Amino acid sequence: MLKKILLTLLFLFIAIIAAFFIWRYVNYVRDKDPDKTFLVPRLELSLIEISSLTSEKTEMTAKMIIKNQMPLSFTADSMQYRIFINDAEVMKSRYKKSITLKSDDSSLISLPITIFNHDLISVLKSNERKNIDSVEYRLEASFYTDIVFRKKINVDIKRLLPMIYIPVAKAEHIKIDSLNFSRAAIQLLVSIKNKNGFPMKSKNIAYEFSIEGNKWIKGIIPGITDIKEKSVTELQIPVRISLKEVSKTLFDLLKKGSNVNYKLRLACRIESENNMVRNAKVILENSGSVNSLMKDAKKINRDLQE
Repeated sequence: MLKKILLTLLFLFIAIIAAFFIWRYVNYVRDKDPDKTFLVPRLELSLIEISSLTSEKTEMTAKMIIKNQMPLSFTADSMQYRIFINDAEVMKSRYKKSITLKSDDSSLISLPITIFNHDLISVLKSNERKNIDSVEYRLEASFYTDIVFRKKINVDIKRLLPMIYIPVAKAEHIKIDSLNFSRAAIQLLVSIKNKNGFPMKSKNIAYEFSIEGNKWIKGIIPGITDIKEKSVTELQIPVRISLKEVSKTLFDLLKKGSNVNYKLRLACRIESENNMVRNAKVILENSGSVNSLMKDAKKINRDLQE
């Protein structure tokens, strides 16, 4: 009798295991995801959100879903991951929190990603030569588990996503509205080049302008600025400068054509239909010689002498 019970239990156990594998096989065949796995946990990219764009780096968050397809629960102590763009490694980091997954369950995690722009130079140039707007993002991840028969699990996912170009700001020239020995009112023409295939909008762009390391001149460009896709948008920034605040730097420049430098910084948040860059903070910087911005030095000198 005991033997019959044991055989029956063994048969039921084998039947349950067989049914599970048949169920997994049917779902595996039907799954159209190119990164599908049969039994090992799989990573799915849910969303990429860019939080900050600067001339030095891009900061973003990748929201990933880890799905446990095994009939066993497990805990991963941490996860190491590497990011590739068009097969070029641009980042290597570690997710330090432990991850506990029940059988046939999923968990959402957020991976912080920082990509320094100098690592993307070759990728950007290659895309421009080929006139391609998309790149392949690949994530290689590995984590150690408490599963007896599978201590380490490696996963690899790929996605074709739009290439995000950081807008480029450039001071074009200065127009003098009024000038005397105590102050100067000027119009600074700034261009913003957007190489992305989607437009960006920004409300109340904050600007900072400094000459030869003097105090920042700050202000706001009011209203909505529409930065169209694959085009150059021009902005007029009114700047009032007290010559007392900048010592004699500006006065010497305007009168004698002295070669002094400027720094320009624009800061804003992006409104866009593109989910990747929506509400991203953008900081654009530009610097150079003030003398190069002067379009009519002779007229300025004549005005100063009058």
